[in-house]
Amino acid sequence: MDGIQPSVTGPPRPPGLQAHTPTFTPLHGPTPSKSPSDYLRALRRRIWLVLVIAVPLGVLGAVWTVRQPSVYRAVAQVVIEPPQFDPVLSTLVSNNGVPRDAEASEKYIPNRIAMLKSKVMADQVFINDPSLIPTGLSAQEASEELLANLQARLIQGTNQVTVSLEGTDPARTVKQLSLLLELMKKQARDEVVQKNYDSRDGAQASLKQLEGESRVLNEKIYEMLRKHADTIGPEGKNIKQAQFEMLGSLLMQKHARLGELQQQAWLAQSFPNLKGQAESSSREGQIAELERVREELTGRMRQFRRTIRYFDSDPSVKYTAEKLDRVMDRLTRLRSAPTATSDGGTDPYEALVENMRTEIRSDEENVKKALAEMQESMPTHQRFIDLLNEQKQKVVRIGELQRRIADFNIVAQSQKDPIALPPSIPEPTLPVRPRRPLNIAICTFMSFALGIGLVCLMEHLDHSVKVPEHLAAGLTLPLFGVVPRIRRAASIQRAGHLWTPGAPGSIEADAFRNLRASLLGVSDKHGPIVTLLVTSAKAGEGKSTTALNLAATCARAGERTLLMDVDLRWPSLGGVFRHEGGHDLGLVDVLRGDLPWQRTVVRTDIPNLDFLPTGDVRNVPIEILGTLELRQLILALSNHYDRVILDGPAILGLADCRMLGRIVDAALLVVRSGSQELRPLQRAKAMLEQSHVMIAGVVFNGLHEDLKNWSSYGPDAPYGPAEGVDQGRRLAAGGLDAPSDEHAALPLAGSFRD
Repeated sequence: MDGIQPSVTGPPRPPGLQAHTPTFTPLHGPTPSKSPSDYLRALRRRIWLVLVIAVPLGVLGAVWTVRQPSVYRAVAQVVIEPPQFDPVLSTLVSNNGVPRDAEASEKYIPNRIAMLKSKVMADQVFINDPSLIPTGLSAQEASEELLANLQARLIQGTNQVTVSLEGTDPARTVKQLSLLLELMKKQARDEVVQKNYDSRDGAQASLKQLEGESRVLNEKIYEMLRKHADTIGPEGKNIKQAQFEMLGSLLMQKHARLGELQQQAWLAQSFPNLKGQAESSSREGQIAELERVREELTGRMRQFRRTIRYFDSDPSVKYTAEKLDRVMDRLTRLRSAPTATSDGGTDPYEALVENMRTEIRSDEENVKKALAEMQESMPTHQRFIDLLNEQKQKVVRIGELQRRIADFNIVAQSQKDPIALPPSIPEPTLPVRPRRPLNIAICTFMSFALGIGLVCLMEHLDHSVKVPEHLAAGLTLPLFGVVPRIRRAASIQRAGHLWTPGAPGSIEADAFRNLRASLLGVSDKHGPIVTLLVTSAKAGEGKSTTALNLAATCARAGERTLLMDVDLRWPSLGGVFRHEGGHDLGLVDVLRGDLPWQRTVVRTDIPNLDFLPTGDVRNVPIEILGTLELRQLILALSNHYDRVILDGPAILGLADCRMLGRIVDAALLVVRSGSQELRPLQRAKAMLEQSHVMIAGVVFNGLHEDLKNWSSYGPDAPYGPAEGVDQGRRLAAGGLDAPSDEHAALPLAGSFRD
């Protein structure tokens, strides 16, 4: 524009608050971690979302639970006893391919349970009684449904099985379970009967086989007796062996007799007087011995006659008869022999000794012959003995098997069924599911959990700054003030957004007093801050409302205050302090040189507060904010007023605020709660620092979640007893809401925006 030249001079900055050397704040700094209190505040803020999700889902879950059909459970206790079989008969049956052992008994109950839950048994239920098929289902589908609802559990340490069946019709469920158990019992009983038949048939076959083998052995024994009658005697004795033993016994007796005769002969020679007596005694002794042998052989012959069938041809009989004849001859000779005299006749002892020696030699030859015959007959006799022993074993086995078969028949007839069923199965009266109260409670709990989880997830994904501490730590700037969410009321001055004069006792007014106190504190330490730029990263953060109320607070404190609207793009304060007379003059007219600033300043009804509007911003270049005229104007205003507060434009994407910041003492960065993430705020801070703009601090605007910890009276405190007590009570009772953005807070500003 004509007459407007840029200049680098400006009002002096307060000592100690010179602009920092441009520093680049990391734009990817750590996001403040979420604490449980953050999630609790999110739940309080979005409780409506939790209810929107939980209530419909809970109602749908309750309706679904109520519409579920009732399911009843029929239960029966079944006792399963593995059948017991005779071990011998079980072994016989095992040889035919049907094993019976301890392992089979242990697996009997699990096999019964598996058979109960088989498809075959389920099909048999509906084959035997088609009326048990539920309406609308086929037999195949009914079988599958029965198997799906059937449960069988073995009670640990017992042989009892708990069988349960579930269904929607209690009477039909009981009938299905009863019929299924009856079929299982019948099948187990039929198996036991069949096993008994198999065992008995196998035993009978084994008995016939043993009897046949016994007959074959008898024929072999008879054949050997016919062929070897001269060798094999009664009861299987070896005749040749008996002859050898008898001859050996006689030979030993004769040797003993020979010794006696020799001794008597010696005595006769030594004692002649005793010779006749000894001779007589010797002959009598021989006669007595022969009589004894004769009686023994005669008794043996009588026994042979009773026991031997073919007496006349039996070799044993012949041998005994010959021996008896020799004894009789010997006895006859002894009795007829003359008695020896003592007058020098022949010595009888010598004749007896010689005769005995002759007999001994003959008997020794007979013994040798008998030994040879016995040795020749031993193999044949041994085969005969083996056949006899085998025959005896066969007879014992046949008798034992016959006895066990008889016992098995008795046991089989009295054997009880392996499965015992209860007399009756009670019909269930109460459904086992659905558990409607529990399901409704679970649905309600899950619905609320889903709503709470969604809110917590949104809070976790929401990285916007909602806590003042996070803002100060993330930007490494001092926190100048915390402003609660502004409550709107038409009775409050200037369309419900100017709280400081309208409700000085409210927490909103106290917040702006705290903001001014922070400015005073910085001024005491680093020098006065006269010109203050109020800005924000983006539009809608509440900077205009903050600048307006801060200016009003300073004015009420006695400071001569000027509020300037320097946002040439969207001015927002012109509707708050309208010119009397309706003329629209302001900052742009001063910068053009058309008017002095004194003629454009508006005197407000708030003492010590003046307002400088923007004026007509049409066809005004934005570059006017960096001209020498504006710098000179700010310098002049700072000399005239105690506090000059500039309502500036937003920072991001615009150069306006960066140019304005170079000509003021300091800048305040306003951030609305929950509207921005930390990264855009860091970018805005970096842009100001690059332009050497001194940022005095940040103002956290719109706090409502943790307000009770930032105010002594809480969020519902009245406006105070001094001014507007009735209004405060009405507003507190009415629950006034804060505006969602600054456009709503300043409804009378026409087309302005923050």
